[in-house]
Amino acid sequence: MRPAPIAAIGGGLKDVLGGRLGGLAFICFVLALAATIAVAWAAFRYLVPMIPEGEGWLAWVYNASEWLAGAGIVILSIVLAPGLSMFVGGVLFDVAAARVEKSVGLPDGRLVPLHEGLLNGLRIAWPALVFNIVSLPLIFVPVINIVWFLALNGYLMGREYFSLAAVRRMSWSEARALRARNSGAIFIVGVVAAIVPFFAPLFGASAMTRLISSLAARSGRS
Repeated sequence: MRPAPIAAIGGGLKDVLGGRLGGLAFICFVLALAATIAVAWAAFRYLVPMIPEGEGWLAWVYNASEWLAGAGIVILSIVLAPGLSMFVGGVLFDVAAARVEKSVGLPDGRLVPLHEGLLNGLRIAWPALVFNIVSLPLIFVPVINIVWFLALNGYLMGREYFSLAAVRRMSWSEARALRARNSGAIFIVGVVAAIVPFFAPLFGASAMTRLISSLAARSGRS
């Protein structure tokens, strides 16, 4: 029998890549990509023109600054992509979780209203946005940038997606206690979510629902 996090990851990837969540995954990808492009366009449209022009050697400085600003905006868009996709997908999280609950034989979880889904999306997204922006200088440090990106977003995504899936079935205090007892397994699933940022919320909904089901079954046997 495969370990619980490995089985949850396999089920989550299967659901997102053409499975029962394939349609939602496509919507999430399109909306998150559009949001990322919109942020980049707005930066090019309104921030780059603010760089002052000059003559002589200052013209060279202007051209270099303009090129660096453009490259910086592209890098910033890549960094922001996980947070933007987490917000978009966070709205769809409970829809995806409900579909997966049926497939794994769990009773229906608590129905989350639309306004709460939007708040959940913001709650998931803002820490990722803030920490990724603060960590932006590390993107230029080879190896460390990849390790830090996966560790940071793996922790954030694992923590939030597990909590969102768990509170559909239990109180917040119970969810927090369960999360503390299984932090290693949750982090492993979170790291995989960080690898597929545009689909992370839907993968997280599926994988964490499956992980909770496995943990409940194991607790029942103990």
